[in-house]
Amino acid sequence: MNQSGPSRQPLQPDPELYPDVAAAGSLRSALAQCAAENGLDLGEVRSPSDGSSLIHAGIASRSPRLDHLNVDLGSAKRVFLIAAWGQGVNLTNGATDDLTELAEAAGAWHAGVALAELQAAAPFLEVSALASAHERGPEYAVAEKWRRYLTPDPYEDLEMLHAAHAEPRLRALFPFTSHGALMFSRCTGFPFSQDVSAIYPLGDHRYAVQHRGEPFFREPCYTAQEAAALVVARMPETWGPAVAGTQHDLRDRESQ
Repeated sequence: MNQSGPSRQPLQPDPELYPDVAAAGSLRSALAQCAAENGLDLGEVRSPSDGSSLIHAGIASRSPRLDHLNVDLGSAKRVFLIAAWGQGVNLTNGATDDLTELAEAAGAWHAGVALAELQAAAPFLEVSALASAHERGPEYAVAEKWRRYLTPDPYEDLEMLHAAHAEPRLRALFPFTSHGALMFSRCTGFPFSQDVSAIYPLGDHRYAVQHRGEPFFREPCYTAQEAAALVVARMPETWGPAVAGTQHDLRDRESQ
C-alpha cells in the first residue's frame, strides 16, 4: 500500500520580527487589516496556495497595464520586500519595515497611479529610468535600452552594438544580451520574443549570426555591419517596431 509523505506545512511569520503579522495569522490578513484601519482600498489581497501563503501577499491593480505588487517577508530582519511588474517589466522594487507604509504603497498600486505618483506615495520604492520609459510607451523603452547599451562599457562589444543600431529595423526592436550575444525582441516585456536572429562576437572583429531554430555555426563569420544586415535580411517585413507586453501577448495579438 502506498503511503503519502508528510504534508508540507506553510512557512510561518517570525513572531519576534513580525508580531503584527503573526497575530493576524498571515501577511495577507495583516495587510488587509492595516488597510482597513487606515481607510485604504487594496481590493482583494491575494496569497499563493503553496508553502509561502502566510509570508507572501499580492495586490492587483485596476490598471490593465499593471500586474501584481508582490510582497515577501525578510527572514533575517524585519523588512517587507516589494516588487511590482506590468506587461513583463519590473517597474519598481523597494523595502520597508513599516506595515502602514506598505499598505499605502499597495493602495497606490491598486489605484493604478503613474509611477511618479506611486513613488511620491511610497518614497522607499525605486523607479528606474528604464521603468519610466516603459510607462511612456514601447518606443521610449526601446530608445532607453539602446541608450544604455551604447554608453561606453568595457564589458560590451560596442562595434557590434553600433552596427546593429545603425540598421533602422533593428534600432526599432528591444535589444538584450545573453552570454555576450546581441539579441532582439519584438516585444519589450519578458519573456522576450524568440524569433529574431542573434549576433555572436567571435573576437578579432568577426561575428557569427544564429538564425532562430537553426544550429549555431562559427562559420561563415562576418563583419559587424554584415552580421547586422544579415539579421535584417532574415526578418519578415511585418516584424517591428517592438510592442509593449510579452511574447505571449505578441502571439495573441498576431493570432487575431
